[in-house]
Amino acid sequence: MFSKLLTFTERFQSLLRLAILLVAGPALADQQSYPFKLGYGAEAGGHVVMVQNNGPAPILATVSLDKSVNVKEDHASPIIVVVRPNKTLPVATVHAKDAAKAYRIAVSYKYSIGDPDAVQDPGATYRLPFEDGQAIRIGQVLGGRITTHTGPDSKYAVDFDVPIGTPVLAARRGVVVDMDQGYTEGGNDPRLKANHVLILQEDGTLAVYSHLSANSVKVAFGQKVETGTLIGYSGNTGYTTGPHLHFAVLINTRTPDGAAKYVSVPATFVNGAPSRAIKFSQDEELVVNYGGEVRAPAGRTAANLQPALP
Repeated sequence: MFSKLLTFTERFQSLLRLAILLVAGPALADQQSYPFKLGYGAEAGGHVVMVQNNGPAPILATVSLDKSVNVKEDHASPIIVVVRPNKTLPVATVHAKDAAKAYRIAVSYKYSIGDPDAVQDPGATYRLPFEDGQAIRIGQVLGGRITTHTGPDSKYAVDFDVPIGTPVLAARRGVVVDMDQGYTEGGNDPRLKANHVLILQEDGTLAVYSHLSANSVKVAFGQKVETGTLIGYSGNTGYTTGPHLHFAVLINTRTPDGAAKYVSVPATFVNGAPSRAIKFSQDEELVVNYGGEVRAPAGRTAANLQPALP
């Protein structure tokens, strides 16, 4: 579900002869979305391959020297590195095996947003991502009927059934590191893409808010948001059988080949005043209320509340 949203690939090839660059143009190739770049710089007798992260999130990058000709390198491919925000990192030095002959470097790379070493703060809590007074229904949650939450990235996700156009608020503070809002279609088709906002949280985990309405995002890339900040409006875009907000807390993990694999982790939601932890149940309905006691919609039972948090 999130591979298109969170991982990217790009390739470039450069012809060099005797360490003299024969192609014109900037050394770093621009990425269309997240500002991550791959490039090279001159080195005595060769070149250095570099990765550059100009964005606000850690990046897990995999770099490979593919089909290079007359090249020796100081690191075997693939090279898997974590690149911190606003950092440039050399990843390999290359030279011609035979200095009298031309050599060609063909480099491929892929990257994904998020630190694979992130650990969720065990004391972290999340507000329900809606305004006070909003009635919500739990459409899909671990322990209930599972229809689309079948992968590791959605195991602990929660689907909140709310009408199209419902204001969506940040459940926890963080920084906006990715978004899409140009998709307009929704339906029971896994090929459809959902609008989303991705927020990097203080402990390095990522919160994704998905299926938003087209052109409804109210935050900008790199913006710091507080708990309760309006980030957009719910919709019915992407792979969906009805209007809802898909919410999950994710951690990027390493795989042997460097491919991104996002895994979801449990999130502790609270509601009411004083705040109490919520244990969601399938089809449960409740009303968001951070100004007093939690109540259920008319004719419904109250949320399954746990003891008050300290």
